[in-house]
Amino acid sequence: MDNMLRETGIRQKMMAILANTTSTTISRYVNSNDFSPMNLPNQRRMRYSIEDTRSVIKDILTKNYHVLKKVMAFYNFKGGTGKTSVCYQISTHLALMGFKVLVIDADPQAHLSTSLGIDSEDNFPTLFDVIRNTVDVEDAIINIYPGLDCIPSNLSLTRLETFLNEMPKREERIQISLSKCEMKYDFVIFDTNPTISHLNRNIITYTDLLNIVCETQPYSLNGLKILLEDNANFYSKMQMDPPQYIIIPNKYEDRVSSSAEAMTALRHYYSEFTKPDFAIRKSEDINTSAKTNKPLAFFAKSNSNALEDIRELIHYILLNSSSTVDKK
Repeated sequence: MDNMLRETGIRQKMMAILANTTSTTISRYVNSNDFSPMNLPNQRRMRYSIEDTRSVIKDILTKNYHVLKKVMAFYNFKGGTGKTSVCYQISTHLALMGFKVLVIDADPQAHLSTSLGIDSEDNFPTLFDVIRNTVDVEDAIINIYPGLDCIPSNLSLTRLETFLNEMPKREERIQISLSKCEMKYDFVIFDTNPTISHLNRNIITYTDLLNIVCETQPYSLNGLKILLEDNANFYSKMQMDPPQYIIIPNKYEDRVSSSAEAMTALRHYYSEFTKPDFAIRKSEDINTSAKTNKPLAFFAKSNSNALEDIRELIHYILLNSSSTVDKK
């Protein structure tokens, strides 16, 4: 477990933001169920453990969701779109909300692993070892904090391409390898590498929900068109239906004309795949989160644009991946 995050804790206001409810609702629930704040020195506001945060939000919100599309990926074969940052925020916050999450770093650059506090220089098993059957998938999983597990990455993953190319059913090896542990989780989430590769083909074959992170810039839009055409050809050759797409506009800058033009083009050409009038705004909080290895909920102010955008995206993903349980 990441002791730094364990010792930081979560404020009631942050629980309310994630649960999409009021601070009063959270306060009443916490008080009536005898949750005790953490004993932290030099803290002006009360904070609660990750375990208690998960319990509170699960009982108020998460238990009402039945996940139907559990395997998702954050994908783009163009680099620099910010997909790892978005993947990091979504996976860590879903876990804080009471879901059981397995996040898998499928990029040899290992930026997601680093953000999760894992040293990519360490000698640990990755997807490469799991797929070639030298390590059981359970032995490749590292716990980050309650509700959040990870299969990390390092440079060894670069050797997987050659290995996959020589295997039977090469586009299905990840699905075969992870099937034994998949049922333990509410969500299995991949951060992909920015290439057209056998590994990414495996992931998009396995995925129920494909989150395509697109920077709101002209070059990124051109790459998006190529990506969707490439995917359509691949799924046609595989004789399979594509997963559901969500296109996530990222790094939006309100006063930059190219960002506004990109959003207009996304609405015009790809409205069926986008959340109406939504983009993740460019924010220093996202960079701070990556540098400090802390998800937004642990440090951001309640009026943070980044926090507002990530919260909105989480609930949109839940809307598209889950059904709500009938309370009658």
